[in-house]
Amino acid sequence: MSLSFSLTESLPVIQQYYPYELEDAYTPTYNISIYMPGLVITADEPHVIKKMHFSMVPFFFKDRKSTMCTVRHTQILSKPLFRKLMITHKRCLVLADGFYLWKRFDAEKYPFRFTLKDREVFSMAGIWSAWIDPDTKERYESFCIVTIPGQELTNSIYKSMPVILTPETEKEWLSKTIEEAEVPELCNTYPPELMTRFQVTKDIADRSLNDPSLIKPINNYLPL
Repeated sequence: MSLSFSLTESLPVIQQYYPYELEDAYTPTYNISIYMPGLVITADEPHVIKKMHFSMVPFFFKDRKSTMCTVRHTQILSKPLFRKLMITHKRCLVLADGFYLWKRFDAEKYPFRFTLKDREVFSMAGIWSAWIDPDTKERYESFCIVTIPGQELTNSIYKSMPVILTPETEKEWLSKTIEEAEVPELCNTYPPELMTRFQVTKDIADRSLNDPSLIKPINNYLPL
């Protein structure tokens, strides 16, 4: 799944929703794609905002190469890797103010940005893992995002979307007392009437760019 996201709001706005200690310096990022750092809150440290890399490197991998950016909600208990991480409470909130899905038209692909109407900053359900470099012993923490089948606003772009948590389900997602079988029940499709969608520039694919022009709507001339 070609999924990326952004976190561009000011730190005071972020902390209105998540009033926790920030472990590292914050830089607004207009497109957080594979291998880039994002801000997360873990079940182990629910009052700390940490920086981790997008695309999870499982702890048993021999090197740091991984393209594991997403996992379907139906797999978090059925696949042994994710089941082990779920049992050990390696769940996290991935903070965002928007996400991107790409749609192919003929030979070209175009990005669309999705935001929420009811919150400036929100969280997506994530799972994380810590990998230790066998040579340097450096610890590398990374995450992937849980996805679910889309709804009418997203389906014309892509068949699935990230699991967007509500303030109530955020607490349950991070809970260490919730029954394992209940966790997938937190993975619900976010109501389309509470979201907005618009086309943005293909320049978001350029990882060297990081400025507000990337999230400005452009004329939606594509048939959806």
